[in-house]
Amino acid sequence: MPERNAKVRRRLAAGKLRLRIRDLRNLGPRAEVLLAAIGITSVEALRARGALECFLALRRANLARSLNLLWALAGALEPWPEGRDAREIAAGPERLALLLAIEAREGARRAVQAAATPKPRRGSQAGRKSPARTVWVPGMPFSSTPKRKNRH
Repeated sequence: MPERNAKVRRRLAAGKLRLRIRDLRNLGPRAEVLLAAIGITSVEALRARGALECFLALRRANLARSLNLLWALAGALEPWPEGRDAREIAAGPERLALLLAIEAREGARRAVQAAATPKPRRGSQAGRKSPARTVWVPGMPFSSTPKRKNRH
């Protein structure tokens, strides 16, 4: 059986053909624009940075809300030109690994931000009492003060 896309591979290897981001599987012009917004303008830069890092950068820039872009990026970075469909990545064993990696990176980022945020001094809050907070649970009334009945 002949190799798929052998001619395209030869032209890429010879430098006669430049691969664009939109040429990758699962990615189109919109993904190319989103990636350009975070500084990824070539396939080489996308491969060097990786699907997870690009997705997290897009999320930090508030350009990506859905995990579908992560699945598309991960599938696009499989060996070109075949790649893998984003739906295969979303349903496959890679899904859990990617989700855990996102959670670990976001958790670490939150911990660093919390450590870098200056904590208020005790003296600045001396004399102030913070109101007691109660956590609302189902079955509990919404207002904290009991209602009084009018007795006229």
